[in-house]
Amino acid sequence: MKNKILLSLVTASVLSTQVYANNADDIKLLKAQVNDLQAYIEEVEETLEKAETKILVDKIKLGLGMRVEANNFDTTYADGSSPKYEDIVYRTKLNINMKSKIADNLKFSGRLSSYKNWGDSNTDRAAMANMDSRQGRTPDNNSVLFVERAYLDWSLNENSDYPMYLTIGRQASSDGPSYQIKEGTARKGTYDALAFDGAADGIVFTANLNKVLPGTTSFRVAYGTPNNGSTYNSNMKDTTVLGFFIDKTCEKISQEHLIQIYTVKSKDLMANPDFGTGDKNIGDLDISGAMFEIQNVKGFDFFAHYSYSVAKPNGETVNLSTMGMTATEGLLTSTDGDTEEKTGHAIWLGTRYNMNKIWSVGAEYNKGSQNWFSYTLAPNDSINKLATRGTATEIYVSKKINKYANVRFGYVDIDYDYTGSASWIGEARKITSTTNAIKEKTNTYLTFNVLF
Repeated sequence: MKNKILLSLVTASVLSTQVYANNADDIKLLKAQVNDLQAYIEEVEETLEKAETKILVDKIKLGLGMRVEANNFDTTYADGSSPKYEDIVYRTKLNINMKSKIADNLKFSGRLSSYKNWGDSNTDRAAMANMDSRQGRTPDNNSVLFVERAYLDWSLNENSDYPMYLTIGRQASSDGPSYQIKEGTARKGTYDALAFDGAADGIVFTANLNKVLPGTTSFRVAYGTPNNGSTYNSNMKDTTVLGFFIDKTCEKISQEHLIQIYTVKSKDLMANPDFGTGDKNIGDLDISGAMFEIQNVKGFDFFAHYSYSVAKPNGETVNLSTMGMTATEGLLTSTDGDTEEKTGHAIWLGTRYNMNKIWSVGAEYNKGSQNWFSYTLAPNDSINKLATRGTATEIYVSKKINKYANVRFGYVDIDYDYTGSASWIGEARKITSTTNAIKEKTNTYLTFNVLF
């Protein structure tokens, strides 16, 4: 801007001297000087713009994640009916990833996300899409960008033999292992995807214990408050989450692999934050589990996960008749005053075979029991198969387009044995031919994936 003002002043000054020029040759010379000066200033401006851009890029490095998908859903109810709502559902998911090294002992990571149904533009959002953990991760009817991640990694004792870190902010709690095997990418999240998938705010302490236990071993303590109950009702408590995690690798295994063991305790769960003043704390939930994954074993990748949940209702229930449920619902119960513990468990198995550098095929299987519940409220997939109280299978074939992109064609089949998959509210009932519930859901999908 300053250069343009200078150019204008110089031009005006030069042109004014034309009045005193002795002849036409002097005027031509002055005009040529103005043109040369203008070209020089434009060159300087371009150089300055490139320098400013480089300074910005050096401060914050940007990355792109994008998925365009076509889903063909089929639903069959317990009575055998199979209504067809839409032929194909098209969606676009966008991730703008950010990284910045603020200082030697402080780094920033962030992600802005949007997940949009094609052709939808509506400011009225579905109630469940308003949940904090689902923002930017659940298919929505607008193109708003949400802050899915924004956290600082603070090195507490830089260059120590026992490095320790604090991770503060909106955590990397989504897209965890072993989702990356199907997607053919590096690990993108911290926690076992069978038990956790969604945005979350909190603080995490990490200690690297490699000097104590051979192999890369990390011990984590995580604390968060996913719902602030007092915001809605002064008689409610805030939901709190406290988790302990161990990540381990073995020196004798040369292939890339991961072992993770964890236990997480959630206290004072809310029935549903969207109820406002009608909401209540309905109990506590514990989840514990373990997982193992290994890649590139003669072209194969393998993973196995197991998780165990214990729901502890406190006897409180809320009225959910407006949502088509029974009049009173509590934590995995539909009986007012029920405080009996409800236990559940789930397994998730998968493999991928890399036939060559371009083509790969894979299969996954997961099964959840009657009272299985996890924090996969904002899943990576379109059908939330890992929350299934029943059996889910998936097969797929993937083609690598280049080092940043691939296309995947797949089929998912879910057979529900009990009602309420992915919900912590209400009793999980056995599905029979007389139950008003979905018995089977399938999705034939095609996705175009880019990570750059």
